[in-house]
Amino acid sequence: MTILKEAQRYVLRHSLDKPDRSRPKNYKRIIVANVLRREGYTLTEIGKLFKRNHATVINMEKNYAVLSNYSDFREVEKTVKEEMKFETLEERVMKVNNMADLWHLQEYVKELKKNK
Repeated sequence: MTILKEAQRYVLRHSLDKPDRSRPKNYKRIIVANVLRREGYTLTEIGKLFKRNHATVINMEKNYAVLSNYSDFREVEKTVKEEMKFETLEERVMKVNNMADLWHLQEYVKELKKNK
């Protein structure tokens, strides 16, 4: 499953596409947006996921830079990443130890390109 599909499931499961400004939901939106941005998704693609526009995603990026210094935010980030059950491309690259791992990574990248 691609990161985008897993993010879509997470957003729906936690109603992050609804107009709720509570801190926990806001933190989760910011975290999911940051992960998708680091994986190369556009501001517009991420915005559509949350039913918001690209400017909101830009604001999420700025907030992530500030909030990542706070322990409560880092705890939510850890929980979100565990619950979403995915690894970033960077994390997958760092785990490559042999040719079989490299082949699996290539297949993963092909799937990402196909689904974009």
